[in-house]
Amino acid sequence: IDKGGFSNPYIKTYLLPDKSQHSKRKTKVMKRTLEPKYSQLLSYDVSEAALANCTLWLSVWDWDRFGSNKFLGEVRLPLATRDLSNSSWAWFPLLEQSCDFIDEFSRGELLVSLKYAPMVGSKSKAIVSVWVRRAKGLPVMNSKGSCNSFVKCYLLPDKGSSGKRKTKVIENNQNPVWEDHFSYEKISLEELSKERGLEVTVWDFRKGSSNSFIGGVRIGPPPGMASKHEEWMDSIGDEVSHWETMLTHP
Repeated sequence: IDKGGFSNPYIKTYLLPDKSQHSKRKTKVMKRTLEPKYSQLLSYDVSEAALANCTLWLSVWDWDRFGSNKFLGEVRLPLATRDLSNSSWAWFPLLEQSCDFIDEFSRGELLVSLKYAPMVGSKSKAIVSVWVRRAKGLPVMNSKGSCNSFVKCYLLPDKGSSGKRKTKVIENNQNPVWEDHFSYEKISLEELSKERGLEVTVWDFRKGSSNSFIGGVRIGPPPGMASKHEEWMDSIGDEVSHWETMLTHP
């Protein structure tokens, strides 16, 4: 809320358990109001069977042109318990930001190790090493009752080819072991503590067609650290603590 007692609110949504860029939707910003009216439709293409394992996560933010956007409140709606054929309106109270993850909606777990090490001959630059080790409990994604998984990584905000890293594909295994190592060089500690983050996503490889998204996570500093807020800066809980552990134990 600004000095005049107003806010510039907008809403972000994710369809959990997917908390990656692939799942994010966002409304327009309504300027200088405490009672915004959006009248916007945000949609997801998802099968009826998959809805039972999904939760709609809505969070309200105060947009700031010159600083960090501020969190105002959130709502989480498990879709398994809702009648989606009923399109009537309903009000929900906004809650404080939660750091918990909803284990019952998990699509598996991913083991990733991070290390920050100063570059030889440089006082300000370092190497970020990423080990994508293994996953467990991935969902069935093909007719053989398994999945053909691989992992993609980006050191945000770089979403171009220079920031992309990818593991090999492990076929027909819901508990794949990759043990693949990637690195990002010439990154400063100042960038990592405020303006960088690691996006890690798991995909099911489909030969001859588009790969299917399984799940993802963004590991990085908490919202509000950078001088300018970016849409991807939404790490909380273990995502933040894992990043901070890397930076404080080079």
